[in-house]
Amino acid sequence: MKVFLNVVLSAVLLTACASPMPDWVNSASKKYPSEQYLIGRGQAPKADEARDRARADLAKIFEVSVTVESQDVQIFRLQTAKDKTAKSADEYPDQTSRQIITRADQIIEAIQIADVWRDPQIKTYHALAILPRQQATQRLRQEIARLDAVTGTYLETARNSGDPLRKIGATQQALDAQMQRVGYQKSLRNVDPVAQEKESAWSTAQLNADLSDLLKRAHIAVKVKADMPKGFAAQVERILAAAGFLIDTGEKPDYVLDTQLTLEDLGWREGQYWQRGILLISLRETANERVRGSKQWDIKAAAAPDHAVSIQRARDQAVSILRKELRDSLLGFAAP
Repeated sequence: MKVFLNVVLSAVLLTACASPMPDWVNSASKKYPSEQYLIGRGQAPKADEARDRARADLAKIFEVSVTVESQDVQIFRLQTAKDKTAKSADEYPDQTSRQIITRADQIIEAIQIADVWRDPQIKTYHALAILPRQQATQRLRQEIARLDAVTGTYLETARNSGDPLRKIGATQQALDAQMQRVGYQKSLRNVDPVAQEKESAWSTAQLNADLSDLLKRAHIAVKVKADMPKGFAAQVERILAAAGFLIDTGEKPDYVLDTQLTLEDLGWREGQYWQRGILLISLRETANERVRGSKQWDIKAAAAPDHAVSIQRARDQAVSILRKELRDSLLGFAAP
């Protein structure tokens, strides 16, 4: 009987000592009203995990702007592409998801964990993440002002440069900065719906049109090794055209895109023929043979029961890489 009473008493004491469920678990927080704070909630078996989930929940406010803006870019580019090959999302996949919008990392780093509560019955932790709206608004405005400043610098570089590739690179950076600005502006609307917006001095549509015009001025010829399969050069040319560049088949192009695919036959293993290799591109000026940039990718092991099919799968992998990476790589060579 005494043991029973002790057990009951212990249970009562534990229940009495357990902190009551705070209001923010299932409803609004009185201490951190939504008018003044951005709120995120997290639930997990471990406290640290709950804190991380709360931070991630709050960060969605900014990440949604990133996702929406990336989708807007995809729609814009597909609608404004003049080349039929560029209208295919399969031909132009990576450009629609370029990392032109970045998360507001500095803002997210300011998120604080205001409270953690453990549910005594189901033994899980609840965490509350907060971020003062005023603080987030100020940082977003600072970032927007910075992006406007760097846009002006990039465009000044483009205007003053006599190098076609440098013009392209600087204009691309200006466009990237303004697209980031659009993302931050959308985040600002989420943080402060009544905030007065400051319009940008530049139109992203006009910057994109200017970039497209500059790309067409850079005449590029495609050159592949003689042992490349028939049609490989034509595939590279289509990908290059889809990226917005002008293909030059004459004797005096401005640039030559050297493309080399080297395959290593690994022989018969595990009931299949295996291939692996290296894909290498290099952009050089024809006037002085100056190499403006090079990049290579590993071709992962490709296998097939038929030897010829294994080779074709390796080549298809190379084509897929170029569809995803060629435009960004060339624009990287053009960066100031």
